[in-house]
Amino acid sequence: MLLSNTINPATLNWKARTYDPDASMDKAMRQTDWPALCQLATNLRGVSCVPLDYATNGLNNMARLLQFKDGVLWVARVAMRRSAADTAKLRSEVDAMLWIRQQSSLPVPEIFAYEVDVDEHNAVGVPFVLMSFVPGNTAMDVGGGYETHHGIIPAAHRPRFYRAVAACHVQMTSLRLPKIGTIRRTPDGAFEAGPIPGIGGPFDTATAFFEAWADHAQFPRRPDEILDTMHGAPEAEQVLCAVDNFLSRFRTVAPRLVRRNQHSDRDRGPFPLCHPDFLHSNIIEGACTLPLELVRFPRFLDAMPRRFGRSDDYGADGKPHDEDERQRWCERREYVQMVAALEALERGPGVGAGRGDHTLSSCLADEHAQDLSYAMGAFEGGKMGVYDQLLDGLEERLPLRGEPL
Repeated sequence: MLLSNTINPATLNWKARTYDPDASMDKAMRQTDWPALCQLATNLRGVSCVPLDYATNGLNNMARLLQFKDGVLWVARVAMRRSAADTAKLRSEVDAMLWIRQQSSLPVPEIFAYEVDVDEHNAVGVPFVLMSFVPGNTAMDVGGGYETHHGIIPAAHRPRFYRAVAACHVQMTSLRLPKIGTIRRTPDGAFEAGPIPGIGGPFDTATAFFEAWADHAQFPRRPDEILDTMHGAPEAEQVLCAVDNFLSRFRTVAPRLVRRNQHSDRDRGPFPLCHPDFLHSNIIEGACTLPLELVRFPRFLDAMPRRFGRSDDYGADGKPHDEDERQRWCERREYVQMVAALEALERGPGVGAGRGDHTLSSCLADEHAQDLSYAMGAFEGGKMGVYDQLLDGLEERLPLRGEPL
């Protein structure tokens, strides 16, 4: 069936040509029993529906619109990958969406039905989620999409966009659980923290989480790869040594960072909902509760700590020479102010254990925590940098408290 006249492809900005190099989307389309899926949707609403010839995809999932006879649209999200890890990830994402929708007013789609396993109970034949259609696009897709703006938010749109993201960020951080972990729905319908893939858990304390992270973290580049990539740069040996020593030094610095404040116990929960990849194309995937030290800026406001890079990239005032980087530093300060103003408006009884406090703005303004969080992400991503220099700076500013992990 052709796309309904009630839908404008230009405003949706779904890709006319999909990026599907291994034909995963085509395979998922063929394996999905669309009549069975439409029958399920029809039974749920009491109105017949058909799949539209309009679909798009990401790396792991594809989405296709279903239209009911009365014009209502639902989205059928179909998994394109089927490993045990992919199944666990999909289940966690569904549980996170259910929890966020129940506990906040964030614009999360309503889930009507889902199956994460392919077994005798799944007539559709593939892992799927049936959910409401939320009009609009991700911020990455508006204005012509990545091909037009290459993922850079136009300067004229930034203030309004940042305020909208800050409002979501405040709500997200106000959602908390007693332990650190992924979001998991229990058989009785309650929500709790579950294990984090590749790390374990759930964890009762931030210290326990950091210890487990250090036990499992690995730098993804070999020493010879580091030297080859740096093409004999003078600091290559320093970077190699810094990478080699990072985890042992991390074990010493992390507990001191957690326990530095005698007047607040940041080692224990409740812990806020965080997003390790909080980008304008992604809000749900990977969401979990994390230590306060890992509450970070959205990815589009990422900035490298001064001590992580080359000293000659910065002026006597400590600010970067690069104009784009200086602008990002300025926008980060403005974002913290936006968050603080929004937090000040949150008064009285509300949804979420953290509603009305200043946790998010405090965490974002905490240079120590932001530096450590950046280093953890950079290490896992294989980013070359002077980790020892960054940790030296942290140790200089931290009190001599806490035991090594």
